[in-house]
Amino acid sequence: MKVVGRIAQVGAALWILNVWFRRFNKDTGYRGGDATNMREEFEEYGFPPAAMYVVGATKVSLAITLLIGLFVPKVVRPAAIGLAPHAASLGLRWAEVGHGPFSTRYEVLSANAFLVVSVFLILAVANRRLRGMGVVVFPTVFILMGWAVNSFGLRYEVPIIFKSYWLWLHIGFAKLFFVFALLSAAAGLAYLFGDRFRTLQARLPEVERLDLFGHQFLLVSFLCLGVMIIAGSLWAHQSWGRYWGWDPIETSALATWLAFAVILHFRVLHNWSGRRMAWLNLVAFALAVFTLYVVVMVLPSIHNFYMVGP
Repeated sequence: MKVVGRIAQVGAALWILNVWFRRFNKDTGYRGGDATNMREEFEEYGFPPAAMYVVGATKVSLAITLLIGLFVPKVVRPAAIGLAPHAASLGLRWAEVGHGPFSTRYEVLSANAFLVVSVFLILAVANRRLRGMGVVVFPTVFILMGWAVNSFGLRYEVPIIFKSYWLWLHIGFAKLFFVFALLSAAAGLAYLFGDRFRTLQARLPEVERLDLFGHQFLLVSFLCLGVMIIAGSLWAHQSWGRYWGWDPIETSALATWLAFAVILHFRVLHNWSGRRMAWLNLVAFALAVFTLYVVVMVLPSIHNFYMVGP
């Protein structure tokens, strides 16, 4: 597990350095608008040249910090400061396009990655023994950001029906649903395989605590999914005059909520625990990924907007 974490650490650093040095002046498939290099891309989005240098210097510095961290582990901690420029980039785009990070695949994936790191760091500060789960959490964040960068798109004008508090609740709890499903899966993986790596095992909670954390994270994810469904239903009634339309995402979300309920039922009423619950936590996370990212990309849905485009 430690090796996986180091590979992800190197991969993230090399990815950033590749974008800002090797591909800086190259035309790539994810450049915005008609931009053929990094400078033109920043201009395409209306940012001054200074913004490009600030963002580039910050990201390159963090990449170098990650590489140094292979030999001096203590310097990895300052890399958490990377949340600041990430938050700034989300805020700048929000100000530029006039809406929150929910309209394009890039916005959705980038915001989800930001929230995963934020929640995990808060929990890791509250319980230092949870930090070992980062070997699962951070590679997932790396994948999300890589997917986001390769999905970078221009702004979309959002319909008037998107200006609703119910929509904000719907989207916010959808993101939290994913975050806590991922944390539950991370606890499950740590339970299943943590004992095979002595260095990692010393940094993790006891298996009984991991089992409990996995259950608690799954319960929070289940509750967030329920709020997401209810808020989405109220938003649908406000926008289209109906609460439920058996849209593929609506159906998949309901099925996932019922599956989570069954898993929690086995835990609470039948006292399931240990390895089989750890595996079920992984199944729950797979269902979350299927609902949020797979269904919306393969089936026609009113939700296609945020992952496929208008």
